[in-house]
Amino acid sequence: MQYVMVAVVAAGFSLIYGRIWLRRHRETLLRREIRARDITFRTGLDHVTVIEPGWLQPGSDFEVPISSPIDLIVRGDAFEVSSARSFGRVVMGLEYFFRAPETSVELNRLIPRIYGKDEPPRIILRGWRAGQKIQLTITQKDDPLAIWNALIEAGAVPDSGWTTMPERNEAP
Repeated sequence: MQYVMVAVVAAGFSLIYGRIWLRRHRETLLRREIRARDITFRTGLDHVTVIEPGWLQPGSDFEVPISSPIDLIVRGDAFEVSSARSFGRVVMGLEYFFRAPETSVELNRLIPRIYGKDEPPRIILRGWRAGQKIQLTITQKDDPLAIWNALIEAGAVPDSGWTTMPERNEAP
């Protein structure tokens, strides 16, 4: 019985890491293209939440807060939101690459309740990853205007909706 439990745990880890490896493999060309450019803006992010489509149940999205230190790096007309630690990028898959013209960005502030505390403004990035929608919510303790300006200067579309899915003729 103990061997069955070990096999189930090993299969679970293999499935999770296999999905991370496959996603990193698919993004290799984009990652190399973006990282070959010079950095135009770089900053650390206080809190990032990712909303991705669920893979067990199609149509169900799930929200995941990232607890690792996160960097926003703008390079020309593209940017990446990734873990500041290589362990988070390679093993956990905490890296997201976007072409700015294919990404919408929204700056909004939650309306506080009468007796609630005031929430800081947040930046919502909406883009595409492997043909699926992905949304990142960035919350900063201080004013996120510098981040907003860097993303707009890179070419991100200031909008509250999704951009159209890009047509690519790249190998899978």
